[in-house]
Amino acid sequence: MACLLHQLSLFGGRRVLHQRNSLCNISRVNSSTSSKKEDLMPKNLLRDKDIATDQKEKGVIYDKRPFKFNLEANKKYAWCSCGKSKNQPFCDGTHKDFRFKITMKPVIFMVADTKEYYLCNCKQTENRPFCDGTHKRQDIQDAIKY
Repeated sequence: MACLLHQLSLFGGRRVLHQRNSLCNISRVNSSTSSKKEDLMPKNLLRDKDIATDQKEKGVIYDKRPFKFNLEANKKYAWCSCGKSKNQPFCDGTHKDFRFKITMKPVIFMVADTKEYYLCNCKQTENRPFCDGTHKRQDIQDAIKY
């Protein structure tokens, strides 16, 4: 029955009775593919130690594209989550200026491997500080014109 409910949400209720078994197999493939995709996403090694990673608030959109940086393994970085830093995508301490009344804190992060990573610049990612493709949403694309 759970599979049938999943089919209804995936396919809008069309042809559920005729392809019940094949649709269940498709949903299993999709869920295993999505877990593999999550495994490919970069991880912040300090995620459990940094409370700023789970801030409910999202910063202002700085750019509608991510920045690509070569990051070193086991080195700490501070990613700007408020969107006001002049040193994007990294924090420059602008959030500390009382005139801006910014309550957000930078995300302190570390990576496992030295290589290139895409860091989020729209500040709307769910995988802070890494780009998760959220910048492709139309509202974010419309927010910055250039």
